[in-house]
Amino acid sequence: MGILSHILGWNWRVRRLRKRWDRLREKSLRKKNPVRMQALERLDMIASNLSMLEEQRLSRIDRARISKELEINLEEAKAILEMKPGEVQAIQTKKRMQKQ
Repeated sequence: MGILSHILGWNWRVRRLRKRWDRLREKSLRKKNPVRMQALERLDMIASNLSMLEEQRLSRIDRARISKELEINLEEAKAILEMKPGEVQAIQTKKRMQKQ
C-alpha cells in the first residue's frame, strides 16, 4: 500500500504540477522581453499557491480547488509563451485602455 500510494497519491499530483511549473519557467527565461515578463509574472503568482500545496496540510476540498486553479493558470502561462511579442504587447495596451 505504501508504494502504491506514493506513486498514485496526492504527492504525485503536486510533483507533476511543480515539474510543469519548472519547465514553463525555463522556457520563459529563454524568451524575449514582452513575452518573458508576462510569463514570469504569471509564474510568480502561481509559485505561492504551489508552495502552499507542498508545505501545508489542507483539506481535500482545498487541495482539489487549489490544484485545479494551478492547472488552469499553468495552461494560461503556456499560452502566453506560445504568443508572439506583438500579440502580448497588444494585450497589454488593451488592458491599460480598459483601466483608464
